[in-house]
Amino acid sequence: MNTTRIALGAAIIALVSTSAVIAAPGVATSSVNVRTGPGTGYAKVGALSAGEVVDVKQCQGSWCFVDRNVGTDGWVSKNYLAAYAGGGSGGGSSKPDIPINFGMSVGPGGPSFSFGIGDAPPPPLAPPAPARACFFKGSNYTGTHFCVPVGTNETGLLGGWNDSISSIRLEGGAKVTVCQHNFYGGACTTYATNKPTLGFYDNMITSFQAF
Repeated sequence: MNTTRIALGAAIIALVSTSAVIAAPGVATSSVNVRTGPGTGYAKVGALSAGEVVDVKQCQGSWCFVDRNVGTDGWVSKNYLAAYAGGGSGGGSSKPDIPINFGMSVGPGGPSFSFGIGDAPPPPLAPPAPARACFFKGSNYTGTHFCVPVGTNETGLLGGWNDSISSIRLEGGAKVTVCQHNFYGGACTTYATNKPTLGFYDNMITSFQAF
């Protein structure tokens, strides 16, 4: 679980730190220089006048690339841009900044990300995976299996499952305590992460508690 969270966090940071291609009308809130790149270290190629309407093509950090109707296209500080609400050349910004929406969802194929611009809310996040424990007859999560939600206490496995479990997958932060004998007797251990193989407990589990 920790590895998944770290991977997701790294993916989000990498995505946000790179340029997101967008397209939306914006308006200059005051006079601002237009530059050849996203930073004050780049050469000045012009200037937007207050109220000038542009097309925002992409943003990188605190800079946005704008397409101008008149004058040289280039990069301007996002602090001097606002979403354009229409109504003539006088601007009429609705917000003090270009609103950029970010959404993330996690599905069976892994995380997916989306960017948008405007007042619409970002896509809803996918609901978290339910907390449950899954038991497999084969190692590496293969063969016949069954899953139980947290809070399940099994005092004695039946139906051919006694002494037949070889791997355990835990989802949604679930943990499980497994024991050799009925009613949690004999040797017991607790797992908080996925176990593709069980070592000593391979084909030795008779009772368990999922929590």
